[in-house]
Amino acid sequence: MQKIICSIILLLTFFFFGCQNPVIEKNPSKNNLDSIKLENDSTIAKENEKAIISEIEQIMISAGLINVNSLDSTIKVDLKYSTKNNFIGFVLYDTNFNACYLQKSVAEKLANAQKILCDSMPNYSLIVYDATRPLSVQQMMWDSIKVSNKERPKYVSNPKYGSLHNFGAAVDVSIVDANKKPLDMGTPYDSFDELAYPIMEKENFEKGLLSETQINNRKLLRYCMYKAGFFNIQTEWWHFNDCYRKEARKKYAMILNHKLPKEEQALIAENVVEPTPENKEVNITFQIQILAVKKRYSVDDKMFKGLKVFMYQHNGMYKYTTGQMTNIEEAYVKRTEILELGFDQAFIAAFNNGERIGIKDAIELLN
Repeated sequence: MQKIICSIILLLTFFFFGCQNPVIEKNPSKNNLDSIKLENDSTIAKENEKAIISEIEQIMISAGLINVNSLDSTIKVDLKYSTKNNFIGFVLYDTNFNACYLQKSVAEKLANAQKILCDSMPNYSLIVYDATRPLSVQQMMWDSIKVSNKERPKYVSNPKYGSLHNFGAAVDVSIVDANKKPLDMGTPYDSFDELAYPIMEKENFEKGLLSETQINNRKLLRYCMYKAGFFNIQTEWWHFNDCYRKEARKKYAMILNHKLPKEEQALIAENVVEPTPENKEVNITFQIQILAVKKRYSVDDKMFKGLKVFMYQHNGMYKYTTGQMTNIEEAYVKRTEILELGFDQAFIAAFNNGERIGIKDAIELLN
């Protein structure tokens, strides 16, 4: 009997307390308030972090450029100049900036090139190494490369001539496989070696310096980009232009700076005038240099083997050239002919209105 009474008491106790409403703390402690505040502050901070974008990206957006990933999110982007992994060795853009901004029509072409590639090779993707490059960054490259002034034009385009990159009308691209591994193109991106020159592919293949696979990978890249409306240049397998310079100057504004100004200054330049000395018309010629010495010789000297030779002074030297070609393709053919005549040195020199300029500058001006 006593056991039954105890059991009834336990059941009544459980029923009574189990049916009570949960206690709500009407006056939460300060510690609880602080905890809630910290959680809210943390959430707000994270949201603010997402909202912050780099100065260079703000400039590109204000200039009307668009992020190609807004058109096709599958295009890979690895901006080399936002890292130290570039030929200069330090960050030129911003470590927080890794987006491909281009003129709208150019971005649409690139998205189309990606579609063309994926239609034929579903496991492949384009990868962008550089897109719009403000003129100020081009100047940083020019100033920072550790070579002599006379060697500099061999490696970097002179900022005084500008580039289609400055207009958002050029892009540097390659292809990656399903594992995001770049296809073998024979040289790394931004290589200064002639192995990187599309114009030299046949010769380098015949010499065994480029493999059939490497050339076919380049051809695949060119096929997709050509079909989408781009064209390449003869000295960089990765570089593709949307249009020629004259057209770009009429259609687009040049992006001048990669940093927001502390004082009022231009970020973009409308109606750009070609920044060549004295605004002369571009008149590019290529010649084959066969001798550079401190002593002056007659252009009729027998050492020149009957070639029509020109002499000019450059960097304190007398330099002798032959040939007057208007495109780089003819220049390479001529160089081969000169080497076959037994000359020890024969390399291509570029001129604009008679002034010696770098090969990269000549290619930029021609485009």
